[in-house]
Amino acid sequence: MGEYQIVWRSKARRQYIQQLIYAQQEFGSKTFYRWIESVKDMEDRLRENPRSYTRVLELIDEPREYRGHIVMKNFKIIYSFDERRHLVKIVTIWDMRMNPVKLDQMIK
Repeated sequence: MGEYQIVWRSKARRQYIQQLIYAQQEFGSKTFYRWIESVKDMEDRLRENPRSYTRVLELIDEPREYRGHIVMKNFKIIYSFDERRHLVKIVTIWDMRMNPVKLDQMIK
């Protein structure tokens, strides 16, 4: 079957960097590095099996299947994948304290 390639949407990459900066400034290096390790572990797992995380129920009616992984208790990294092309696309990082209705707008 082979490994999947991980591609970050530019908006998601910016969100990730912003969260890293915030974590460093507000909580220090330990939290900063925990964020990085958690995302690295997620990417490693997705390369092997993109179905390993659960579907995002708030996006169940979308034509594309979205799945997500919770990072640092309050954030969910949302992704989709293409089995034919062996591609995982990180779409957005959702702060789960936000209104779930906004999530639909964030993936577009």
